Amino acid sequence: MKLLSRSKPEKSLEHKSVNSSIVKVYWPLALSWFFMAWEGQLAMWLIGLMPDNKIYQAGFLIVFGIAIFIESPVIDLLSTGTTLGTTKKRFEQLTRFTLILMAWVTIAHCIVVFTPPIYTFVAETLLGARPEVAKAAWYGLAWMPVWSACVGWRRYRQGIMIRAGITGPISWGTLVRIVAMMISGLALYFSGTMIGLGVIGLSFTIAVFAEALYIHIASKPVIAQLSQPDSSSTDNITLSQLAKFHFPLTASTMLMLTAPVLMTRALNEGPEPVIAMAAWQVSSTVVWLFRTITFALPEAVIALYKPGRERFLGLFCIKVGGGITLTMLAVHFLQFDLYVFRTIFKSEPLVADRAAIAFLWCSFLPLLNALMAYYRGVLTSHHITSARLYAIIIALAALAITLTLGLSIGILTVILAAAALTLSHLVELATLAIAWHRSRHLASPST
Repeated sequence: MKLLSRSKPEKSLEHKSVNSSIVKVYWPLALSWFFMAWEGQLAMWLIGLMPDNKIYQAGFLIVFGIAIFIESPVIDLLSTGTTLGTTKKRFEQLTRFTLILMAWVTIAHCIVVFTPPIYTFVAETLLGARPEVAKAAWYGLAWMPVWSACVGWRRYRQGIMIRAGITGPISWGTLVRIVAMMISGLALYFSGTMIGLGVIGLSFTIAVFAEALYIHIASKPVIAQLSQPDSSSTDNITLSQLAKFHFPLTASTMLMLTAPVLMTRALNEGPEPVIAMAAWQVSSTVVWLFRTITFALPEAVIALYKPGRERFLGLFCIKVGGGITLTMLAVHFLQFDLYVFRTIFKSEPLVADRAAIAFLWCSFLPLLNALMAYYRGVLTSHHITSARLYAIIIALAALAITLTLGLSIGILTVILAAAALTLSHLVELATLAIAWHRSRHLASPST
């Protein structure tokens, strides 16, 4: 699939300059994502210490699915801040917009979790969880009302830092988060203060609050240096304009996060649903560790994009995604994944074996994620955010069709979930590529 230019890449000064900029902007962000992925590994390790951990492993899938979906309106504040956080006036409007979204996600979390009929419908009817799994998940979610709000605050501040090319403190902030999660999680578990997924929920909240506080402090010098437009400037932006830019991104993310809902439902409709859910959660936690390195690519592309740089940025994305995919394949065939599932996460043998199968089937996701990140970045740079929404809708349709057909012919559910997810990513990638090549000549990047 052609990323762009018709000419061969040249070892020019421009190429070297772009590569140098990529290293400076991208790798601190990638390191931040990598640190953040260890939060899940620590959570699974703590769950492995608990008796009857199969229920908690399955329950963690519900916790993660519900919490992330509620969080979705604030997730893309990172892209919004990176694209639009250019002046003090815009920063003030971004702050107001962020506070509105923070209030919304907090209220939404409380309504879903603390209204029994709604929670039962979401966890048991919509996601298909067994009552004992839903109950275990509720205890974790009950300690996370402000989790999404804290995520929103630090992501919009991080976006402004990325725009300014200051990414180093972002990695340190994530390290603060991991250390806070580890200390609080260990203290809660070994002190006997809490049990089950309550340990995970509260330690997650403490950790993300610590990170948000650190980023708030670290971003102050960057914000102080933002330019102040003069009174005649047209650089100002209204809340309605912010909403018009941000909500297609949010809609895309919310739709994207319905994929775990569809897969959880499919896992529950197959044989041995608790084992299937536990295996998928155990596997996806480690898969997430590999995939997260590609999640920093869209913001790096947005920050560095200029006409003529497309090929350099695209090739960099391919190298990152391809390298991670090859690493995952090596990890599986050397059975390192099975060792982690059995020894570190202390999963039951059947759960570990099925998790290893799912890990193999997910090994091409990093390459697909990296390619999608490139197209999301260039499309967002041109303010063509609606294309991401259309791509997600088409990908979700492919996911739903694949899951339905797979269940009807009796494919092992962990294989089905992984294969359906990979196929949906491939469909989304194709849709994004078509949207970019059709629209790139009709728009110019703006800030």
